[in-house]
Amino acid sequence: MKILFYALAWLPLTVLQGLGGFVGWLLWISHSSRRRVALRNLERCLPELDQAERQRIGRASLGHEFKTYIETARVWLGPGWAVKRAVRESRGLELLAQAHAAGKGVILLTLHQGAFEAVAIPMSADFAFYGLYKPQKGVINALSLIGRCRFGGRMVAAELGVRRTALPLLQQGYGVYYMPDHDPPEGSGLFVPFFGQPAHTPTLIARLVRESGSPVVFMFGERLPWARGYIAHYLPAPPDIYSPDPEIATAAMNRGLEACVRACPEQYWWGYKRFRRQPKGAPDFYRGS
Repeated sequence: MKILFYALAWLPLTVLQGLGGFVGWLLWISHSSRRRVALRNLERCLPELDQAERQRIGRASLGHEFKTYIETARVWLGPGWAVKRAVRESRGLELLAQAHAAGKGVILLTLHQGAFEAVAIPMSADFAFYGLYKPQKGVINALSLIGRCRFGGRMVAAELGVRRTALPLLQQGYGVYYMPDHDPPEGSGLFVPFFGQPAHTPTLIARLVRESGSPVVFMFGERLPWARGYIAHYLPAPPDIYSPDPEIATAAMNRGLEACVRACPEQYWWGYKRFRRQPKGAPDFYRGS
């Protein structure tokens, strides 16, 4: 596995993204479960679009998901100059700079969209950030630490829980990088809207914001066509994310994530069962998909 990663790391981005796009295309034409989930999510979340447009977005989404998987080797282990140069533009970077200048730490929220690590890892050369992770077995864990720390970023294992790990770092003025677009364990989330659908969403960020007083910035990496690189987008958080009411703050966080997706919907990972868990008594969101 280690040899394979190092070999992939030195292949041109055109080749890696071509391979990822091909895998996504195979999953699309084979009518895989991932295609069916993507179309169900799009049908419910973007009903204002016609069927042809949802099909286009779903097909592109699978390709972008697997481009991310395959190009990760290059982002982690490829030539440093090439990884940095691939970030062609950073839009809204002043939001991140202003948040850091406040001296209260920064909560940087991203999501499974586009090339999130391809822009976050180079960004860590200019801003002091910690990424939180759960240790994995095997060589992938070691390689991920090498890659994510290569430009000055730091990683910390959240073995005591994300909140207990992140809060002291924020209080020391560091940035913390986190992806909240997932279904948390029962008891650690609330059902709040995401694209108008009830989504079981972690309340962790609402609690961290309340306890730390840290500003929040949203970020995603847009993958440019024909392997031309990436654009890093930094977006402001909805004001209600600072509400002391966890439900209001968590709903605001989802609105911030939704704004990222709407800016570039074909690069969001629609094939993920984001609405797998539903409120008690609600029908299965994916029944028949």
